[in-house]
Parts: sequence; structure tokens; C-alpha cells
Amino acid sequence: MAERIVVVVALVALTVAAIVVARHWAARRARSVQSAPPNWTALGAEPDGRRTLIAFSTPSCAACHQAQTPAIELAFRQLADVRLIRVDAAQQPQAARAFGILTVPSTVVLAAGGEHIVAVNQGFTPSARLVQQLQQAA
Repeated sequence: MAERIVVVVALVALTVAAIVVARHWAARRARSVQSAPPNWTALGAEPDGRRTLIAFSTPSCAACHQAQTPAIELAFRQLADVRLIRVDAAQQPQAARAFGILTVPSTVVLAAGGEHIVAVNQGFTPSARLVQQLQQAA
């Protein structure tokens, strides 16, 4: 019985360690992406002076269509002068790689001049957080 407890405790410890390492790696990757200038070429677009939200999804992503899209629409109703660029990560993997996207849905907020990345959100992001990040991008 004691041996089983030791094995379970060891497995839990390894799982927690793996989660901590993965989160640290993801945060480090996000910081490195944010420190680099946006890759407009990978997007096939040019900055136009507006704050920009890039929404990465795929046609088969249920969370993208059922949760992220409504959150984006709600954020856009609250703000003016914001540009939305939708990217199908399956059709444009080079754009996803350029912005360090690991999962869909993901969003990237670019500053008004298009010269730097304000935020990278891996996974679903609520509309309140998108509004806050877009306001910081002004």
C-alpha cells in the first residue's frame, strides 16, 4: 500500500513539474514574440494606423466560433477605430508561426501604428480582456 502512495505522489509531482515548465516556456515564448516587431508580410497585410486585433482560428475550432467570435464582436461594439484581421491558422501556418501561435483560438493585439505587439493570448480570451488590451494599444 505504501508503495502505491509513493508512486502516486511521484506521478503527481512529475505532472506538476511538467505543467510549471510548460507554462514557463509558453510565457518566455510570448515575451520573445512581443519583443519582436510584427511580421506584416506573414499576414499579407500592411498597418493602416488603427489598433489591430488578429484572431487566429480554424474551420473546425468549436471554441473559436462559439466563444471567441462572440467575445471579439462584443469587444468591437465597445470600441471604435479598431481593425480585425482573421487568420485561418491551418491555411496560413506561416502567419501562426510568425506570431508564436500554439493553439486556436488565439488573439494578438497590435499597437495603433502597427510597430509593436501589445499582447499575445493563447486560447480563449474574454471580451473584457480584449477591450483592456485594445485600449492599451491606442
